[in-house]
Amino acid sequence: MIELQEAELVSRCRNGDDRAFAELVSCYQKPVYNLALRITRSGALAEEVTQSTFVKVYERFGSFKTGLSLFSWIYRIAMNEAINEYRRGKRRSSLDETRIMSAAEPSFELAEAIQEALMQLKPDDRALIVLRHFQNLGYREIAVIMDRSESRIKSQLFRARSSLKIILARLGVTNEE
Repeated sequence: MIELQEAELVSRCRNGDDRAFAELVSCYQKPVYNLALRITRSGALAEEVTQSTFVKVYERFGSFKTGLSLFSWIYRIAMNEAINEYRRGKRRSSLDETRIMSAAEPSFELAEAIQEALMQLKPDDRALIVLRHFQNLGYREIAVIMDRSESRIKSQLFRARSSLKIILARLGVTNEE
């Protein structure tokens, strides 16, 4: 979304324009759902997280600082909602093909192993991997979303990748395939 259009949309939403808010939801619903799905591993929970994210966005529009990235602000709310939902213990439904959102994996078996390994990571580490490698966000944007410095994001992402590599090796997945 172009910054000028985004600023106008934010202004309209703050003035109670329901059509503008519907437009905002339409723009960001899919990426929020995909993030929530990767963190919670449940379609039903991802839908709940998506809904609660946009409820909070609506309620908190007054606290959004103009000039910041709307996408990053919404993503931060979504990530926090997804992690909180995961921590509440509403998790771990059985894995199926619809839960593997990335078409880049060469096989379902590999995708299943990657998803299983992701679910063994701590929620913050899983969020970092998802944001960087599944949502293709840059370090700066991840830093804004997670409210951390870029250098901290880089070091935490390095640690998360190392943990993921160890888990994948335990699952019999190597990088020689």
